[in-house]
Amino acid sequence: MNAVRPDRLKLLLRQFRPILDRYIRSAESSGGDFGRVEDAAGDAISRIRPLLVSAGLAASAEEAPTFCCPNCARPLSAWSLGPRTIGTAQGDGSYPAVRYRCNACNQDHYPIEEANGLEGDQFTTGAKGVIGEAAADAPCAHVCNALREARSITVSAKEVDRTARETAQWRRTEEERVTASVYGGEALAAWLDGAEAPEPPPQPYSLDGWDAHTPALISVDGGMVRSTTAGPDGPEWFECRAGMIATADEKSPGRKLYVGGVATADALFDQLGAAWQQCNGGERTVLFIADGATWIWDRAGLYFPSALELLDIYHAGDHVGKAARACWGEGSTEAKLWVGRAREMLLAPNGPKEILRSLTAALRQHKAGPDGGAKMVNEAEFLKEFRYLWTHRHRMWYARAKAMGLPVGSGAVESGIKQLIIARLRQAGMKWTRQGADAVMRLRCARLSGNLDGTVRRRQSELHKCLERYQPAAA
Repeated sequence: MNAVRPDRLKLLLRQFRPILDRYIRSAESSGGDFGRVEDAAGDAISRIRPLLVSAGLAASAEEAPTFCCPNCARPLSAWSLGPRTIGTAQGDGSYPAVRYRCNACNQDHYPIEEANGLEGDQFTTGAKGVIGEAAADAPCAHVCNALREARSITVSAKEVDRTARETAQWRRTEEERVTASVYGGEALAAWLDGAEAPEPPPQPYSLDGWDAHTPALISVDGGMVRSTTAGPDGPEWFECRAGMIATADEKSPGRKLYVGGVATADALFDQLGAAWQQCNGGERTVLFIADGATWIWDRAGLYFPSALELLDIYHAGDHVGKAARACWGEGSTEAKLWVGRAREMLLAPNGPKEILRSLTAALRQHKAGPDGGAKMVNEAEFLKEFRYLWTHRHRMWYARAKAMGLPVGSGAVESGIKQLIIARLRQAGMKWTRQGADAVMRLRCARLSGNLDGTVRRRQSELHKCLERYQPAAA
């Protein structure tokens, strides 16, 4: 490793000295008041941070290699532009900006800026990742203050919005590349021809830390978000959808992986199916559990053919109660008994089958006429609920699921929907465009999955490859 240039180190220490002196004096005069020490430390860190960042930026820029013109391969001439202030992941800092010019081509080049995403921008790739992650959690105006206090990053609300959308686009691009590698034309052609699939793209999804035999839970759901568009009855609403992959073994909790956005049902399942195929690293039991929405079950078997399908027991119990009320009446003894014991009845061995038998018997008695049995309260409603339960009868094996140690409710994905959509997109007074909601959803899915940082690092690596164009040609 090269030795540190003494002049740089001396300059940095000279800049630090008055800040450290002030900090130590404050600590010594605090009289045992640790609160004052904490305040003094915070002040010292806020003063040192930009000096540290600027020193590093300057050292990196000044020690850059000799650049050659990417067109004619001749060495570029360097022209100082003076100090430039930028925002980094660790706060604002400055560096000596340089314009590189090819005297033969008469063209200017800015390789350092190009390699760090600073062409026409004031934030590094790392800073954009920090801003995007903060925007995934809080409104843009709140992000400004939070980043200024926590990281000394100066950014406006408009810049937060713009940067969050840009970061979300990095994520969307990676996700679309994965989906295309699994379901795209090249992948389909390779499958039909029996050839090898195309080289997989960088991995935006990860199930690191999962045991290869831990059961997996897959589920999808959606939530409504208020639109900026006004309809005849007030603001319109549109749906955000999300998918989740998690551990199904309650004794072995693990990470959750989320995907989602303002997507069609097919687009969401493409994304979720591709994520599962890319990161499934072992032979494991797969449980697909969800409510009774048609858009879900029309696709579940196609995308996850080996998964065990289970209807969420709470939705099933709700429909059992509705069928009982439609049959015997809201306040009847029978209806109250069924509503109160719906989940218990479903969990019993052969419980769903016995429920359907009892409801079928009630329907036959009703059809037999006044002499055959009591009149049904609401036949149309009863038939609607009966069809629902009958359609999902093969997805109501709750006793067996419990015996296998598997969950019988979709609480995990519903909790995820609350975190992904309701907690961020349904705050008081919020209205969204579809593009804005989709951007925040993608960022929030990646952040809660622990995968956003990887996207930012891959983006920086991709940008940095541009410096290869400025290297001298091989002899």
